[in-house]
Amino acid sequence: MTATLRPIGHLKSMVNDQAEVTVPSGISVREALALIKVPSELVALVVINGVHTTDKDTILNDGDIVKLMAVIGGG
Repeated sequence: MTATLRPIGHLKSMVNDQAEVTVPSGISVREALALIKVPSELVALVVINGVHTTDKDTILNDGDIVKLMAVIGGG
């Protein structure tokens, strides 16, 4: 049972430019980020199956598609 992470922007470079990374289901978004070695503080927005959230403690279900969007700085 797996979920698919889709990092966007510079987060993609943190996973060797892979468009998708598969992780086990049943773990939180935060745990999935740790597995793929992406610091959770760099992720500003999580979109799970089209639903936006900032809750990285959401548990991933089998078949979930998760888009990860990075913090954007400027000024």
